[in-house]
Amino acid sequence: MSPLAQLLCFCTSIAYAPVPQTARSFGDVWYTHEVLAGGRHLLRLSSTDLLLDSDRARAHRLHAFAGDFAARTCGSRFRFVDGDRLSAYAGQFVFVCR
Repeated sequence: MSPLAQLLCFCTSIAYAPVPQTARSFGDVWYTHEVLAGGRHLLRLSSTDLLLDSDRARAHRLHAFAGDFAARTCGSRFRFVDGDRLSAYAGQFVFVCR
C-alpha cells in the first residue's frame, strides 16, 4: 500500500473514532451511564473522601446513588442484575427496568 493511501486510512480512522464518555458529578459521586443490549443499563460510579470518611460509608453512598439513579431512570421499577465493587472508591452496577 502506498504511503499516501496509508495516511488517508489513518486519518479516516481517527476522524470516526468513538468519543469517550465524560463522567458527570452529583455531589461527591462521579458517574457514567450506558444503555447496553437487552435493555440493561451500566452505571459506573466513583467517589472521593469526605472528612472523617470510611470505606463502609463510601460503599453505602455508592449503592444508595445507584439505587436512586436506577429508580429515576426506570420510573421506580428496576432490578440490579450485576454489580462489581472495584475498590472502596469505585463500583459498577448493571440494572434492568421492569
